[in-house]
Amino acid sequence: MSWRILQITKPCTLKIKNKQLLYIPQEGEEISFPLEDISVLILENRQITMYNTLLAELGKHGICLFSCDESHMPCGAYFPFHSYYQSSRMAQLQVETRKPLQNRLWQELIKAKIQNQAKCLALLQLQGSEKLYAYSRKVVSGDKQNIEAAAANYYFKMLFGSFSRQNEDDLKNIFLNYGYAVIRACISRSLVGVGLLPCFGIHHANMYNAFNLADDMIEPYRPFVDYLVYTLFNEQTLETFNSQHKNQVVGVLTKQIGLEGEEITVLKAIEYSCQSLAKSIKLKKNVLALPCFLE
Repeated sequence: MSWRILQITKPCTLKIKNKQLLYIPQEGEEISFPLEDISVLILENRQITMYNTLLAELGKHGICLFSCDESHMPCGAYFPFHSYYQSSRMAQLQVETRKPLQNRLWQELIKAKIQNQAKCLALLQLQGSEKLYAYSRKVVSGDKQNIEAAAANYYFKMLFGSFSRQNEDDLKNIFLNYGYAVIRACISRSLVGVGLLPCFGIHHANMYNAFNLADDMIEPYRPFVDYLVYTLFNEQTLETFNSQHKNQVVGVLTKQIGLEGEEITVLKAIEYSCQSLAKSIKLKKNVLALPCFLE
């Protein structure tokens, strides 16, 4: 199973040699990594040279590649093409999914998200978990009352105090957005891997968004990023978001969590959740497998 997440932060050339990713920095020694070990490749520096042979091998090995903009936030992604043997059939079933099932799936995603938010507060020994558990019990099919928004507003007040997700200049939001972007890219990769089209969501339906389905599936995974970011800010005084911090945030993918009685990494749980979504669409009933914090 691929497990390594690579962040490239310095000017370099990337090549393929003997089924290894060869990292050749402008200064320093060359390093190689087996392609079979790599799950995610993040390109942060603007001075990185690579060749189409590398892109082709990344696709063959199911490796998610994404690039960052001038502010070092992920802005583009590259995924394997037709990695699922029945892609056309799966896509057709996805498009034909009826609204009642979509609403039921969205209900389960939001309930799991709010329950994870509650557990996050409890594990951090913060107040508010009981109210969030109460919110989760009020979520109905399709979340028609938008309990998600009310819960999120309360949750972030309990987590960070005077804090707004709309404040893009807040350093906490920069940390959070980076972590969410990494999770989102991995979800998109897994969705493609099971033959689903990320552009067609079960709740999100923005015609300009190519990753509506990933934005649906990310919801119960957000609190794992929140927990990590809270811990980082609680342990030290942070004034910038540097390479070391990015490595720490990306580390959320290797965090051990629970899923259907198993203890697995976030990265592996994402694969299982996306497989369960595909199964739900095939069977036309909810059999979602969603993550939770370990006790």
